[in-house]
Amino acid sequence: MDDIKTAQKRRSIYLRPFLLFWLNSLFAEIIFLAVGIFIMTGTRDLFYKVMWTLVFCPLGMGGAMGGLINCFIVDHYYGKNAAHFTGIPALLVLSACNYLCYNLDRHFGWFRAAEHPMWFHWRYPMIWAVGYGNGILLFIDKGQEKLARMGL
Repeated sequence: MDDIKTAQKRRSIYLRPFLLFWLNSLFAEIIFLAVGIFIMTGTRDLFYKVMWTLVFCPLGMGGAMGGLINCFIVDHYYGKNAAHFTGIPALLVLSACNYLCYNLDRHFGWFRAAEHPMWFHWRYPMIWAVGYGNGILLFIDKGQEKLARMGL
C-alpha cells in the first residue's frame, strides 16, 4: 500500500510541469485568440486559428517545457534556484516558439503580425514571469502545497 502512495506522488511530480505549462499556455492562447477575433481579423479562417491557438500551441509548449523541466530540474534542484532555472528555459523555449508563430503569421496573416508586430513581441517579459511563477509553484514548499490543494 505504501508503494502505491509513493508511486502516485512521484507520478504527480512528473506530471505537474506539463500540466502547469499546458494550462498557462492554454489560458494565454485563449486571450490571444479572443483579441485576434474581436480586434484584429474577425472570424476569417476561424478553424485554423482555433486549431493553432487552442490545440497545437498549448500541447507543444506544455510538452516541450514539461519534458525539459523533468529532465533537467526535477530531482536535481529545489527552491529559488529551481524557480529561476525554470524561468530561464521558459524564456528561451517559449520565446523561440513565439518568434516562430510571429514569422508563420506574417506568412498566413491569421493574426496580422505584419501590421501589429508588437502584439507578438510584448510577450517576452511575461513569458519569463510565467516560467518563474511555475517554478515557484513546482519547487517551493508553499507552491507545492497550493498545487496539492488545487488537486494537481
